[in-house]
Amino acid sequence: MNSSTSSSETDPGWGRSITACLGTLIGAAALVLALMVVVDPYDSGKLGLLGIKGVDNRLTQITAASRARDPNFNAAILGNSTAQMIEPAELSRAAGLRFVQLYTTGSAPREQLAVLDFFLRNHRQVGALVIAADPGWCVHARPKEEGAPFPYWLYDRSVVTYAVRLISWQAIEQAFQRLSIGLGWRRRMNPDGFVSYEDIWPPGQFKEANAPRDPVPAVSAEGRAIFPEISALQDVVRTLPADVPIVIIVPPTLASAVAKPGTDAALDRTACDGALKKLIVDRPHSNFISYRVDNALTRDRDNFADFIHYRPKLARRIERGIIASLRDGESATIDF
Repeated sequence: MNSSTSSSETDPGWGRSITACLGTLIGAAALVLALMVVVDPYDSGKLGLLGIKGVDNRLTQITAASRARDPNFNAAILGNSTAQMIEPAELSRAAGLRFVQLYTTGSAPREQLAVLDFFLRNHRQVGALVIAADPGWCVHARPKEEGAPFPYWLYDRSVVTYAVRLISWQAIEQAFQRLSIGLGWRRRMNPDGFVSYEDIWPPGQFKEANAPRDPVPAVSAEGRAIFPEISALQDVVRTLPADVPIVIIVPPTLASAVAKPGTDAALDRTACDGALKKLIVDRPHSNFISYRVDNALTRDRDNFADFIHYRPKLARRIERGIIASLRDGESATIDF
């Protein structure tokens, strides 16, 4: 009698092959994870045994972690790309501190708060904070996150959450980049984080792009007093020693994007400015400065790459205002 059972179902070789295959995959994954643990591909400080310093990656949401934990710095500049042109070296020289640029391109306030929290966890003593508050801080309700997901797993406290993310092609690529830095085959990015966008947007060119994303004005005076992102920042500020200077700036925009006096948008802007200013009350060497004004500087398109990204001429003036504020507080003379 012929059996209907196929040879593939009775051949024990199939079972051994599958077991060997699974064993190989598990072994390979273990080796990759071991490499990740030894190298710490994102320089988070949560792992790593080789002592490699720095990263080389243009993804600011990723690279900010390496700079935010660097013990060579004790002061930070935070914001999105509207903070990018503020040179930390200029502030460091004038203020006697060691500033690092922690801007994250296209970031929202809650993402900047994650970076700030990471910086504070890695620095017991903070010399100063500079925060560039774009219109995203003025929302009356926290918006849903859109676009590419922010790597909160890189900035939170969990080593396990971080480790789970390391089995990926991106992490493997980062690991080999870090190994290349350690071997001297590749240069790390500028440790203080400054990268000018003048090479991307050459002087003399203005793009009709990146209009400010002003929030929808509140419909009542009560609603105009609610700023959840600023409240979240206030919670962080309360944890800082009273002598830590904080300078909050509102970045300039092309004058045509400034709200006209008497409009709902202007009332909203005034209310938001007031809420931001409250964050620095009674803090020595601290200040709130709004550079979002309509004047000769902001009417000149040569001072901007687009509606919100300003050129070095304005950046140098903003730096002088920050330096004066760190010295003289709210009595600082602001030339803008």
